[in-house]
Amino acid sequence: MAEPHGELTCHVLDTGHCLALEKHLIRGGRHRTVVCHSLVALLGHPRQGWLLWDSGYAPRLWDATKRWPFRAYRWVTPLHLRPELAVVAQLARFGLTADDVRRIVISHFHADHVAGLRDFPKAELFASKAAYEDVAGRTGLRALWRAFVPALLPDDFGRRVVLLPEFAGAALDALGPTCDLFGDGSAVLVSLPGHARGQLGLLARTDRGKIFFVADSCWLSAAYRDNRPPARITHLFMDDATAMRTTLGHLHAFAHSHPDVAILPSHCPEAYEKYVGRAT
Repeated sequence: MAEPHGELTCHVLDTGHCLALEKHLIRGGRHRTVVCHSLVALLGHPRQGWLLWDSGYAPRLWDATKRWPFRAYRWVTPLHLRPELAVVAQLARFGLTADDVRRIVISHFHADHVAGLRDFPKAELFASKAAYEDVAGRTGLRALWRAFVPALLPDDFGRRVVLLPEFAGAALDALGPTCDLFGDGSAVLVSLPGHARGQLGLLARTDRGKIFFVADSCWLSAAYRDNRPPARITHLFMDDATAMRTTLGHLHAFAHSHPDVAILPSHCPEAYEKYVGRAT
């Protein structure tokens, strides 16, 4: 079994992609198709072992979206999945197995962030209490409205999940209170509301520098750099458009105040090229 060392060992993994129009992803965007990879992070702590930031796509999403109403998920976000891109299939190249992943932090419960959870039956799961309470018990159209596919959650999810209450740790600039996951500043969680109820971000101190994983607070890096929110049509499936704009504004300010921190949206092509396309 490979062991992490030093700062958090960081591997950013591509788990597949969907297609979207740039004009929907950002105000003023062009009418062109954007390949939106679903990125996750495999992070190794020198004492606490291996952690996953989200679990990304997995082939079971095909089965889970075969029938109505969840088949509509495929229409809205055309899926391009390959079995070898599932996180569990990529672990061997790092000398790891599924059992080596001790923890998974779920940024939010949209299907493209949780489809791989069932591949890690021994991992402790972490999610915000607000995020889970928003989707718990939803079925059919009520679940689909939240981009949530209940069949993707492990059967023993309730036993394995740690539901995080509102954070009370030191504030991360205007983004608000934090939760220091390991108590050593290497993995700090913060609330990033708007896109989904209870959405989390993770500021990690890694061997590739400081990286702020911001989930779907924005879809393109240009959005936080220029403080440009997505098109209004996206409000149809967003939890709180006002909160989303506020969060984006705070990320914009954070980026200017902390140029040493790389901000990584989960679906950004720039992030894919930087962390996956040219590096492993």
